[in-house]
Amino acid sequence: MKDFTIAEPGADVAEFTDFAGPKRLYSIGRSAAYTHIQNGDFRSVVLRRPGCIKGKRLIFVPSVREFLASQSDEIDPRLSAICKSANARMQEKRAEREK
Repeated sequence: MKDFTIAEPGADVAEFTDFAGPKRLYSIGRSAAYTHIQNGDFRSVVLRRPGCIKGKRLIFVPSVREFLASQSDEIDPRLSAICKSANARMQEKRAEREK
């Protein structure tokens, strides 16, 4: 017999989750999650009945955590300058429209 433990309410202990999980936990939407699955960043499984095409895709939560932990927080200064410039132009256009 397996030993089971009860998690406290609100504790995140799930090994697998549907697409609502990454959205709720990390603000990673369905499209981005599918892209990461396709790129091999996230592991997933599909639960299907034998002979069925459709099923329920579940994402392995530790693979999402590992991917996020592996990401660098450094930003290329050139990219940062491009983003700042684009944001400034966007704010100027918004200000012109509001006049």
